[in-house]
Amino acid sequence: MLSLILPTYNESENLPELLPRIREILSNTPHEIIIVDDDSPDETWRVGQELAQDMEDVHVIRRIDRRGLSSAVIDGFLAAKGDVFAVMDADGQHDTALLHQLYANVSGGDSEIAIGSRYTTGGSVGSWDERRYLLSRIATWLAIKICAVNASDPMSGFFAIKRKTFEEVLPRLNPKGFKILLDLLVHVPKSTTVSEVPFTFGIRMHGESKLSRRVQIEFLEYLYDVTIGRYLPLTFIKFCIVGTLGVFVHLAAYMVISQLLADGEQLNLYGFSLAVVGATETAVIFNYLLNNVWTFAHVRLRGAAAIIGFFKFNLACAFGALANYAVAAFLFSLGWVEIAAVFLGAMTSVIWNYAMNKLLTWKE
Repeated sequence: MLSLILPTYNESENLPELLPRIREILSNTPHEIIIVDDDSPDETWRVGQELAQDMEDVHVIRRIDRRGLSSAVIDGFLAAKGDVFAVMDADGQHDTALLHQLYANVSGGDSEIAIGSRYTTGGSVGSWDERRYLLSRIATWLAIKICAVNASDPMSGFFAIKRKTFEEVLPRLNPKGFKILLDLLVHVPKSTTVSEVPFTFGIRMHGESKLSRRVQIEFLEYLYDVTIGRYLPLTFIKFCIVGTLGVFVHLAAYMVISQLLADGEQLNLYGFSLAVVGATETAVIFNYLLNNVWTFAHVRLRGAAAIIGFFKFNLACAFGALANYAVAAFLFSLGWVEIAAVFLGAMTSVIWNYAMNKLLTWKE
C-alpha cells in the first residue's frame, strides 16, 4: 500500500484541483493520501477536511503548535498505514504521473528510496531563471557532499521510501528546515539502494513559492548542524554571538550609568558597583530578547510564557552575573582599566548562562 504525504501551507486553491488528479492516477493502486497542514491562514486544512468527506482515501492532519516541512512529513509518515511512503508538493509542480514509477521502484524491491530528480538525465528545472538555477545547483552540490549515498537531486521534494528504511533512520533524523529527503540521505546506511526517476519541474498552480530567505538560512543551518554542529551546537554559537553583542551593550550601558553617577568626579567603588549592576541588567534584557527570537527561535516563548521565561532567564543568569561582578570588581580594585575589568567580567558568564538557560528557560 502507498501512503502519499502532502505537506501544505496556504494551498487551499490547489487541493481541489490536485486531489482528483492524484486519485485518478492511483485509482488502481492501494493507497491513502494524508494532508499535513501547518494551520494555514487560508484554512487549507478546512478545504482538505471538506474534500475528504467525499474521498475515503483522503485524511487531514492539522498541526496547531508545530511548523516546518520536514517535521510535517515525519508526522505524516508516523500516521501512515502503507509499507511505502511517498511525498510530493501540493502546488502542482511535481508530475503526478510519476507516482506509479516511484512506487514501483520501491515496492518492487529495486530500491529502498526512489527520487524524482531534476538533475538526472532526462530531468529539468523547467522555467527557472538563471539566478534560481545557479543557487539551486550550488545548494545541491553542498548537499551531495554530506549525503551517505549517491543522488543527483538530494534536495528534491518528490520521492518514495520504504517504511522499514524510514523507521530505521527515524531516531537519527534532524527535522529542521525544508528538505526532509536530504535529512534521510544524510542518515541512511551507506548500503541503502537509491534509484532516480527524471522529471521536469512544473509551474505552481496557485499561491506563492515557499522558497524564502528564511528557508535558505535554515538550509545553511542544517548543513552546519550535521557537520560542525555535531561537536559544537549551533545554538551555542548563536548564544555566544548574542553574548558578545550583549558585552557591547553592557559596556555602553556602563559608560552611560557611570557618567551619570560620577557627575564629573572620580568614580568610587560604590559608584562603580552600581554602574556594573545596572549595565548587567541592561545586557540581560537585551540578551533575553535576542536569544528568544533568534538563538532559540524553534522553541520561542510567547505571551505569558515569555514573561515567565524572562524571570527564569534572570534566575539562570544570577550566578553568572555574580561571577561577572566579582571578576570585574576584583580587577578594578587591582587598578585595572575600567573597560578591561568590565569586559572580562562579562565574558566569564557566557558559558554558564548558556548551559543553565538550555535547562531552565528554553527546554528543547
